[in-house]
Amino acid sequence: MYSRLVVVAPLMLAAVLQAQELPANQGPTAEQKVQQLKSEKQRLQREIEFAKERASSASSRLSNKLRRQPPKFRSIDAGLPSGSLSTMPKPVQRKPAKIGTPEQMKIGGFDAMVVVNRRGIGEKAFNDVSEYLMSYNPKARTDLVAQRVLYDLIRIEGVAGSFVDNQGKVYLGEALSKLQDSTMSFADAAKNYGTVAGANEDGELTVTRNSVQGPFFEFMAFSTEAGQVSRPFATTRGYAVVKVNERVKGKSAALDKLECSVALFKFTDDDKEMAEAQYTVTSGQAEVLVRDAAVMAKLPALYRTRMTSTTSPTGKPQPSAALRTLKAQLLKLTKAGEGESQRAKELRAQIYAEQQKMKSRSIDADMKAAPKQDADRKDTDTKPPIKRARKLTKPAGNQGGGN
Repeated sequence: MYSRLVVVAPLMLAAVLQAQELPANQGPTAEQKVQQLKSEKQRLQREIEFAKERASSASSRLSNKLRRQPPKFRSIDAGLPSGSLSTMPKPVQRKPAKIGTPEQMKIGGFDAMVVVNRRGIGEKAFNDVSEYLMSYNPKARTDLVAQRVLYDLIRIEGVAGSFVDNQGKVYLGEALSKLQDSTMSFADAAKNYGTVAGANEDGELTVTRNSVQGPFFEFMAFSTEAGQVSRPFATTRGYAVVKVNERVKGKSAALDKLECSVALFKFTDDDKEMAEAQYTVTSGQAEVLVRDAAVMAKLPALYRTRMTSTTSPTGKPQPSAALRTLKAQLLKLTKAGEGESQRAKELRAQIYAEQQKMKSRSIDADMKAAPKQDADRKDTDTKPPIKRARKLTKPAGNQGGGN
């Protein structure tokens, strides 16, 4: 048996080795080699296209990665306590403006005309914007122009006062110099930071007279020369920087317009927080202080102190019930032909005394409302108010503006 194995084993081994050598000697055909080369070429082309795509987007991805992001916090909604009941929304409690003391009106080293949420509005800013509006609409009523300007400035400073430390200041500091020396385009700034309502995604905006952006935004834009970048200024949503690309003259000054690029650095990205801050100001809930009674008279009705029962809409004291009775009695005697009687003379004396009392009360009220100003007070940010002696025929345009 073992002798058979010794003879057969070498024969089997030789057959196996011969079977293994046949495929190795044959190898791939020419057609197979061509197909392999084509597959390899397609793979290399796909890798090249991927590398090109990554290289083209590397700059924007790196910019987004390095840009400062606001902190994000995760939270859970634990719901309401079991004993809580749904309540009706609280009624709006309007806070009329008050006349501030000299100390309250000193904001940032100057005497403010109006203080809202601890931020001052200088008389120079008020006069500059007012003069700009009157420059293209000289027939506008000065009282309505004053109300429109103050409404816009109060909105801006009131909202800004709700965000003392905000991300907008940080983002503005990062991008301002780049916008000024053109190392960053306004289109990139608009995409990475934001822009104003009405502009396209690249921040391009047409600014007209009587703009919905508000008189202060309009004033800043029209005060910038073509090709120049404005200084940063506050709006109701954040800090804006405007580049004027082109000035287009209309048939009249009121029809002029600007082609601009606008970058906006928001106070906050939280839309709910922003809406609450804006509503507080536009509903008259912000704390507003004015320098004196003359400034109080310029305010929009939303912020002015309500008239009392002894004051008429024109600001003149209303006659008291006693005075009305005395006048009625005198009128009755006059109609009866007894206008020169002793009783009529007594009534005239009583009417005069009552009128003097009312005048005295009015003066006392004004003295209490308007505290005595410091005689040595100096305002470095003021100039004489606008004085125009024109026929008042046409009201100014739409008050305020959305941002």
